[in-house]
Amino acid sequence: MIFILSFFVIISLFSASSLSRNQNKSNEVKNILSIAAGSTSTTLGFTYERILSSRKVSLEIGTGLLLGGGLGMNYYLFKLIKKGQFNPFLGFRSSYNIQGSGGSRVVNYVPIGINFLGSKKFYLSIDVGPAYIIQLVPNGSYSVFQSNYPEHLFYVYGGFKVGFGF
Repeated sequence: MIFILSFFVIISLFSASSLSRNQNKSNEVKNILSIAAGSTSTTLGFTYERILSSRKVSLEIGTGLLLGGGLGMNYYLFKLIKKGQFNPFLGFRSSYNIQGSGGSRVVNYVPIGINFLGSKKFYLSIDVGPAYIIQLVPNGSYSVFQSNYPEHLFYVYGGFKVGFGF
């Protein structure tokens, strides 16, 4: 269900940006599709990032290959995000996933990262930051109720993305 919803959001945003594209800004990247590990896709999956008109903020939605997905936001601290440069950012991510071993969890983290948007629209991003993880159901447990759950954990979490801008 999350994958279908994500697909419709991506298509509608892409359609709206295509219809409203200005000839003077036709070379400016506003959308990024990427394959991700960690981040809003939870483990391994796909993300869509929309750079807002201020060029200082972007919104992100991701869906995992397993069941799960998430939302995020980036704030570009020092300069506007542009092609052909490294773009440092601070963000917030929240994701939910059902783990293959039967567990489920919510991951909230504040990434500090850097991305590169190449002149040929190639995109690469890496981030890491403190995470607050709520393990809702323990791994490997399908029907046994355990009284010490949900478990609240603090870890370091991160993400890696490779994609392209359009």
